[in-house]
Amino acid sequence: MAKFDYSEFDLEVDECFDTRKDFDPKTTPYDIEQHIQRAVDGIINECPDVDWNESLITYKIIESVRDILLNYKVPGLGYELSESKFNLEAYKLTGRAESFHGDIAFIITRRFSKYSRPISGVAFYEAKASSIERQSKKEYPAFCTNQLRRLVTHTPRLNYLILNKEGCRIGGDNWPAIDERDRDPWDFTHKRVNAAVIDANFLKNNRNIEFALRTIGLSFGSHFVQRVLSGRDLDYSRSVDKTIRRWLKYTRKSSPLIISVSILDSSGEHFDTQLELPGFEKIALKNYVKALE
Repeated sequence: MAKFDYSEFDLEVDECFDTRKDFDPKTTPYDIEQHIQRAVDGIINECPDVDWNESLITYKIIESVRDILLNYKVPGLGYELSESKFNLEAYKLTGRAESFHGDIAFIITRRFSKYSRPISGVAFYEAKASSIERQSKKEYPAFCTNQLRRLVTHTPRLNYLILNKEGCRIGGDNWPAIDERDRDPWDFTHKRVNAAVIDANFLKNNRNIEFALRTIGLSFGSHFVQRVLSGRDLDYSRSVDKTIRRWLKYTRKSSPLIISVSILDSSGEHFDTQLELPGFEKIALKNYVKALE
């Protein structure tokens, strides 16, 4: 906020300066995904063992994504839309913060041209955290193949979000493949990240998280920006309400989290998703993080 003193008119005028960055479709998506990945890797790396759980980490990740998106103007809607922005809201079934078990739905609502109507699509993440015990027989204790088969059968666009305290390797090749005979375990073509994403259908077919990561795994930042936020890899087959309700039937004994990312237009029109889901309430992420720390 800057103040200008117009003493000769005997008045002061307050003017707000927009410090958000302009969106360049050629470079900004990459900048955002790198910024998100660094922030998320930092959250996981710095998480004390005593706080290591999927719920707390996921809330912190979503809070970080929201804060990063607030630094940018919405792309492609014209220079006159100086008030345009990404708007992220979180909704959760009423209940305690710790009742969340890693089920996340992202609803993206956006225009694809200046004159088109806003359209909504949905993507799903199932978060799985690694064990912090070095002697643990299961690297991902909450990973269950029966749950995977049940979810993937009824949930289009389902992805597994892998959270690994020590870091995991994802494939760095443009053509995903592994020759197990020749592959050096320290091969630097494999990028090491703390948060990565696997397609659930691919994982269902091989049931090996490490193999899936090393072949088709993507960093969370890359997947979220290039596949989800862009609108490229969302479920548009039904209305948002029907898609979410279908998903809720199979997230057993869980209190899932729904994240809505929409746009505020120049006219002040808010492209909300108009969810009609009884029991869901808008939450303050900061309060949930404090409750779990």
